[in-house]
Amino acid sequence: MIRFLSVLPVAAALTTALAVPAGAAADPRPITSPYVQAAADVSASGVLQRAKNIDWVRHVNTGRYCVNVSEEVNLAFSVVHVELPNSNRRSFSTTPNALCGPDTVTVYTYDLNGAYVDNPFTVAVF
Repeated sequence: MIRFLSVLPVAAALTTALAVPAGAAADPRPITSPYVQAAADVSASGVLQRAKNIDWVRHVNTGRYCVNVSEEVNLAFSVVHVELPNSNRRSFSTTPNALCGPDTVTVYTYDLNGAYVDNPFTVAVF
């Protein structure tokens, strides 16, 4: 019994760490926009600040982010738009690929020299 109780806190912490991707906010503010299927406002560190039909965001590496879109949205018939507010940096996105998996938008942010850099961004799925 003593051994079980000493392992229990470690097991609980591990389960919590695996359940929520790194950078996921506990309760992002909602985005209320009737004209988009999904939208996200994401910090440079990958924290989901505001969302509509977005399950989670993961900061994979410098300048690389995975944005998981809820199952209600069919990415195959959607248009994805990424914007870097107040920045002269650039971005592009792809949908499902090996880096992030299905039902995700992969966002890459980089500077004018082509080097990956962390940058806050918004993504909208129409």
